[in-house]
Amino acid sequence: MQLTIIPRTDGFTQVALSGRLDAMGVQSVGTRFQNATAALGKPTIIDLTDLEFVASLGLGLLLSSARALHKKGARAVIVNPQPLVAKVLDMAQMSRVIPIAGSVAEAEALLR
Repeated sequence: MQLTIIPRTDGFTQVALSGRLDAMGVQSVGTRFQNATAALGKPTIIDLTDLEFVASLGLGLLLSSARALHKKGARAVIVNPQPLVAKVLDMAQMSRVIPIAGSVAEAEALLR
């Protein structure tokens, strides 16, 4: 599991997750993910282009970050989940809490 923080100068936070967001993945990147997203309290783009799998603990990590951002007056948008991940997100009705966009440009528009 890898977390990449993508530098931006426009007031957005952008991170990318790659690998498997299962129990081991959450243990590996969870604290760093929260520090890079929720702790900053800025509109956040979560790029899932290279995420191969997400388990319930991974969904919990995404939800807790989105809820913490909401409390700070910011939002998160998920970008480009792969078909298997998109199916899990859909089954969990994640789009009710975190919008899902097909591109970074679309995510930026949703966050403006």
